[in-house]
Amino acid sequence: MTAPTQATRSPKKVYFVSLGCPKNQVDTEIMLGVVRDQGHELVGSAEEADTLVVNTCGFIEEAKQESIETILELAQAKAQGPRKRLVVAGCLSQRYPEELAREMPEVDNFLGSADMLGLAQVLSGGAERMGVSPLSRRAYLYDHTTPRQVSGRIHSAYLKIAEGCDRPCAFCIIPKLRGPQRSRTIASIVAEAETLVAAGARELCLVAQDLTTYGTDLDERPSFEKLLDGLCQVRDLRWIRLHYAFPTTVSDGLIAQIASEPKIATYIDVPLQHVDTDVLKRMRRGYTEKVVRNLVDRLRAQSSYIYLRTTMLVGHPGETEDAFQRLYDFIEEGQIDHLGVFPWSREDGTPSALLPARVDPELAEERRLALMELQEEIRQAKHEALIGEVLEVLVEGVSDESEFLLEGRHEGQAPGIDGKVILTDGAAEPGSFVRARVTQVEAVDLVATLEL
Repeated sequence: MTAPTQATRSPKKVYFVSLGCPKNQVDTEIMLGVVRDQGHELVGSAEEADTLVVNTCGFIEEAKQESIETILELAQAKAQGPRKRLVVAGCLSQRYPEELAREMPEVDNFLGSADMLGLAQVLSGGAERMGVSPLSRRAYLYDHTTPRQVSGRIHSAYLKIAEGCDRPCAFCIIPKLRGPQRSRTIASIVAEAETLVAAGARELCLVAQDLTTYGTDLDERPSFEKLLDGLCQVRDLRWIRLHYAFPTTVSDGLIAQIASEPKIATYIDVPLQHVDTDVLKRMRRGYTEKVVRNLVDRLRAQSSYIYLRTTMLVGHPGETEDAFQRLYDFIEEGQIDHLGVFPWSREDGTPSALLPARVDPELAEERRLALMELQEEIRQAKHEALIGEVLEVLVEGVSDESEFLLEGRHEGQAPGIDGKVILTDGAAEPGSFVRARVTQVEAVDLVATLEL
C-alpha cells in the first residue's frame, strides 16, 4: 500500500485574493486547481482559513500599493490564528523578492510570477520561504494539462495564449516581471478551449501581453490568424474576444477575420498609449501618429462594425500641451468605443524613469480627467444611437441592481470593463444568448427588453 499524500493526511483550508489583470486571474485559477487536485479546501474568508494566498500585481505604483495593503490586511488575519500561513505570489514578489522578505517577516512563503505550481509544495509544508524563480525563455508556461479551476461565472473564461513580452516600451516593467515571450502551441490552446467549453464556457477572452506576436518565438512560427482558425472549429463556442493586440501587428487579414468570422466577436483591445509621434518615440513604441490613425481607419472601413477598446497614457515625460491636444483631438475624431486613461507612473528600472521634461502629476491628472470627460460624451452619443436596436446579449445572471432584473453583455462589451446590458423583463439562464431591444441608456450601461 502506498503512503497517503501530505494533503490527505493534513488537508488545508485555503483563502485566495487575486489582484491585477486577467492574466493574473488565470494564474490564480491555476493555483486554485493545485488546491483542488491536492485535496485541500477552498474557503470564502480569511478567518476560517489556515493558509492565506494573495496573487499580487506590481505593474504601476497604484497596483503596488494595493498589493502591499492587501498583504498587510492578510497579515492581520494571520495573527488571529497561531498556525495560519501567509503566501505572497505573483508580480510584486517577482519584482521585489529580497525587499519584501526583509520588510515583511510575517510572510511565510514567496512565489514569483511563474511559480504557481510551487503552491503544492508550500501546502505540503516542504517549501523554502523564497520560491521566486528566475525568468528566461525556458521559464514556466502552463498548458492544457495544467490544473486549473475557473473562478466566477463559467460561461465566460480567459484563455492565456502566451506569457511574457519582448517589446522595449520605455515606460513598462512587464518584461522584467513576466520574462520574454513564450507562446503555447496551437494544439495546447485548442485543447484547453475544448475543455473550457465542455465545462460551460460560451465566450473565451484571449489574453497575452501581445496577442499579435503569438507564435513568433516558436520554431514552426504559427500565426495568430492560424490559431484563430483552430479555435473557430471548437464546437459550442460562440464568442472569441481579443485582448491586448499591438498596433503595428494588427494585420489586414486579422481585421478581415474579426469582421467576417461569426465566432470572433467584433471587438479588439489595442493599447495605443498615445498618438503624438514625438511622445510615441520617447515611449519606444515603434510607430507614429500615421500608423495609429491608419489602424482606426482600417477598422472603421469594415462592413461589420468593430468595437475598439484602447488605453492611453498621459503625463509621460516630454508630453507637451500640443502633444496632449493632438491626443485629445484624436479621441474626439476617432470616436473610440471604450477608453481607459492612466497617468504615467515612474517605475524604477524602466528607461522612462530616467527621462527629463517631467510632467507635473497634478497636470497629468487634469489631462486624464479631460479625456475621460470627453469619452463620457462620446459613449453617451454612441449609446443613444443604439436605442431601438436589437442586440444579441450573453446573459450573465441576476443583476447586481435588483433581483428582479437580469444583466448581460452584447458583443461590444468585454467582461468587467465595458459596462453591461440590463434586461428588464423575461427569464433566461446564465450563459444563454438572447435578443434584446435597447430602450434607454444609463451612464455606463444599456437598458433593454427581451425580444420574444
